[in-house]
Amino acid sequence: MTDTAASAASPTPSPARTLRAAVLLASTLAAAVSQAQMGPEEGPGGPVSSGQSLREVVISSRRSIEERFQAAGSLVVVDRQDIEQMGVDTTVDVLRQLPGLQVTTGANGGIEIRMRGLDGSATRVMIDGQRSAGRAQLPIDQLPADLIERIEIVRSPSAEFSGSSGGTVNIVLRQASPQRSAMFRLTDNVAFGDHNPRLWIMRTGPIGGDAQAPANRTPWSFFMGVWLADSFSGFNQELESQSATALTQSSARSRTERRDWMLIPRLSGRIGRDQVSLRGNVSGSSTDGSYLQRLNDGSTLRSETSQTQRDSWQLGGDWTRRLSLGKLETSWSGNRQSDELLRQRASGTRYDEDRTESTWQLKSKLTGSRESLLWMTGIEYENRQAHGSSLDSATTVGLERLQSRIERLALWGQNEWELPAKTTLTLGLRAESIGLESRVNAVNSQQRLHIWQPSLHTRTPISETAQWRMNLARVTRQPSVWDLLDRSVPSQGNNSPTNPDQLGNPNLRPEVTQTFDIGLEQRLPGQGQAGVSVFMRRTGDVIATELFEQQAGLWVAQRQNIGSAHTVGLEGDLKRPLAGSGWARDWMLTANATVLQSRMIDGAREGAAIPGQPSYTISLGAAKPMRRTGGTFGGLSASLNGPASLSTPSVSGRERSRITFDAHVGHSVPRKGFWRVGVYNLGDAPVERSRSYREAGASLTERSKTYYAPRIYASVGAQL
Repeated sequence: MTDTAASAASPTPSPARTLRAAVLLASTLAAAVSQAQMGPEEGPGGPVSSGQSLREVVISSRRSIEERFQAAGSLVVVDRQDIEQMGVDTTVDVLRQLPGLQVTTGANGGIEIRMRGLDGSATRVMIDGQRSAGRAQLPIDQLPADLIERIEIVRSPSAEFSGSSGGTVNIVLRQASPQRSAMFRLTDNVAFGDHNPRLWIMRTGPIGGDAQAPANRTPWSFFMGVWLADSFSGFNQELESQSATALTQSSARSRTERRDWMLIPRLSGRIGRDQVSLRGNVSGSSTDGSYLQRLNDGSTLRSETSQTQRDSWQLGGDWTRRLSLGKLETSWSGNRQSDELLRQRASGTRYDEDRTESTWQLKSKLTGSRESLLWMTGIEYENRQAHGSSLDSATTVGLERLQSRIERLALWGQNEWELPAKTTLTLGLRAESIGLESRVNAVNSQQRLHIWQPSLHTRTPISETAQWRMNLARVTRQPSVWDLLDRSVPSQGNNSPTNPDQLGNPNLRPEVTQTFDIGLEQRLPGQGQAGVSVFMRRTGDVIATELFEQQAGLWVAQRQNIGSAHTVGLEGDLKRPLAGSGWARDWMLTANATVLQSRMIDGAREGAAIPGQPSYTISLGAAKPMRRTGGTFGGLSASLNGPASLSTPSVSGRERSRITFDAHVGHSVPRKGFWRVGVYNLGDAPVERSRSYREAGASLTERSKTYYAPRIYASVGAQL
């Protein structure tokens, strides 16, 4: 057994002991205000006014532009009404229209979400306020937009939202409602000439009560959704490898067919004077894939097939009690996902892997106010675990038993003050204790870290329609539980600098970032808004992918802490009506742009840019919303990612800039239904990468050009 020095100084407590401590602290927090429960707020007949004015932290019924201007930190909220007017089909369609977000197809073919132009891993995506198991995230590029209640974009971290160096996107799924409604949506999407249907059905309403009942007799409500989907994805790739003596050209083709199902129940109501809600989803999927790489002379270089079975569930609950002192909110959540992967190579060798990942989280928060100023304090406990086994018959390593865990306990508090010039100041402090542990067979590695995360936010109105913001904070980004495992995952296809094996790193430490933002926010006529900000980041223990030759001809990529870095950027966003009359009537223009420069200030890459981070990102869109009165709607958008460095100390590399176009059109009939047609990735813009390696007089240059094909969607839906 090998332990790091950090683990020797502070041994990792057991999960049960830490959980008991978290529950005890949460109970103590509730007990500290128990006297308030017998105060004037509650009585035998129900709630009684306490004379307190308590402002909600998140108010979903308030328009997003007002939420942006009144939030203590840099927060944008898009609610259900906003989403309905967008006339969108999937969750990703919604994200593409939000300020401060750039959504593109990543280099691996999946959806990549960026904030402030930073690398996709610098943006944290949460579902219902909880971080799901890394590979258990819902397929947000396919989920129907009808499943979303609201989306919260936290662009600057606070004590409550520890956030990430880029920002946080919280997708809140639909909640139970006493209003009776039902709908269905049927979609066909076409890619690579293959048709794949999707069906979404939902219903919501009261249980054993009248939806028009008084507030103190609100009935229990339910929400039920069913989602069935087939999808087809893949890529076509052109590859070129040039050494000092030979030029090799080949092409690759990858195809994956996936079948998904999901059941999504929600329940909410009151138990006495407490508001209670329960949520969950159960899902499963199966995939069949194939990969074929041929030389230009027609001979096969690599061929394999793959099969995956996946089962997952997510459960959660929220409990809210109002006190004369304020409001106490407690939530718990858990999710678990199991994967069975089999990859069969034409050579007769195979790779088998079984994975199970789970996350449990408990949160408790007390919110109060004095006059119009808020104070909050809370506690969080999180336990993320992964275990499984892998076997590659092409090697002599044998069966590997895998296990890793990240345990986190956090205490936080923040308070708001009023300063001269109508300025509000919010100070916060978050203390986290993080334990990291990984085990491969009998080899064990442990770390225990204690991190302080202060934050400061100011908001200064300069007119009725404009205000300044300033944010200062310290945040951490944890590695993936799978990145901690000291084992190698073979690449799909021929191993090379552009297609390396993946190697884990049990010594990976969390990334720590100091953030500073200053910006101007402006309301515009016609529900418009605009913002511009300058941001700076100083990051220690930067987590990046290191590429190196492990042995002759075998290339591996490993996540490593590569040193410290500085990043400076300028960001702007705009949403405004195109015109008041004529052909552009009702059309809305949206734009996001970020220009940034990063530089490593120590380590082996000193002076170089952070690998994988583009120098600029731009997204531009124009859309006519879906009106409640019906009619035609539609829109088009473009996303541009600038070039990015992929260099390491031993290998130079670059990803070229890429622009993608999307368009959609549809028509709705009030209280009846709609149709919608969309085309994504118009023009099939490729992802182009190059790598060059030189050592001891030898040289090797590899180039790849990957096409993901346009995708066509056609949807019809009806309100029942």
